[in-house]
Amino acid sequence: MKKIVLFLSTVLTCQLCLAQATVTTVEYFIDADHGIGLNTLLTITEGEDITAAILATMPSTISIGHHKLYLRTKDSDNQWSQTYRKSIEIIPPQTPNNIVAGEYFLDADPSYGTGTTFAINPQVVDIDQAFMVQIAQSAPLGYHKVYGRVRDSYGHWSLTFRKNIQVVENPDKSIVAIEYFFGNDLEFANNTIVTLDNPEADGSWLFSVPYPAGPYSFDDVLFVRAKDSNQKWSHTAILDEIDPSLSVDQIIGNNFLKVYPNPVKNNITITSSLSFDVQTISLYDMTGRNVFTTTENTRILDLSHLHGGMYTLMLTTTIGTASYKIIKQ
Repeated sequence: MKKIVLFLSTVLTCQLCLAQATVTTVEYFIDADHGIGLNTLLTITEGEDITAAILATMPSTISIGHHKLYLRTKDSDNQWSQTYRKSIEIIPPQTPNNIVAGEYFLDADPSYGTGTTFAINPQVVDIDQAFMVQIAQSAPLGYHKVYGRVRDSYGHWSLTFRKNIQVVENPDKSIVAIEYFFGNDLEFANNTIVTLDNPEADGSWLFSVPYPAGPYSFDDVLFVRAKDSNQKWSHTAILDEIDPSLSVDQIIGNNFLKVYPNPVKNNITITSSLSFDVQTISLYDMTGRNVFTTTENTRILDLSHLHGGMYTLMLTTTIGTASYKIIKQ
């Protein structure tokens, strides 16, 4: 394939021509002169003086590296000028500078190309890619620095990036106890605790939760968390003490409020045969995290932004309160 190079010529004039002579011909050659008039000719606009951008075609056999480009002109009196010379460089054809490889290391740089490699997929000019860092078992507990860098298709390495990490002990552990409470949290290990006879890392356990003495309230929510064999407590989850198989009408015992549809895809509607105003609507996920709260007096609640799963809806109105599960599809 031919390689081309662009250059801007100086004003070319015939040194031995008469005042009225015009430049009619320009020829050029690379490195070796084949003789006056025997080299590659260029198309020009004739004139006494010419200044032009000249496109010289490089032969496909020319080698990569530095060369000399020569040119001279002939005027209308058939007189040739002296030969002009320009230094040029032939460079390899350019290909996309894709990122093709990556490496990382912990704390100390072992030098370029000797770190732990990770694959780049796809191999493109710009990447945004996560990769898994394997920490050696011999790495001491505590804080460390993970370094990484990538290499392009020309063998050039990027700047080295860094991320701080902490290596912690992660021994085998099992769930050994569960505690639960209604209403106020008395802090970890100070609520009602159920000790598990068969601790496991993962499992399901059944146990009875007596309802607190006093009148039943739909505002009452059951909170649960677990403790492992390392004495670490889990996040606190909200559980509805009402059987999820019951219909909404059964949950709202006296039928003063209806909420539908349930399960819900997008919007849920709150209705009643009585006149009422909504005071507060709160929604919690199964970890107890509040994902939505509003004090707007609305009858339609848009849940389209939520992920699918089970949620607890806490509803306060001027005619009463309710608390029940909502299944988001």
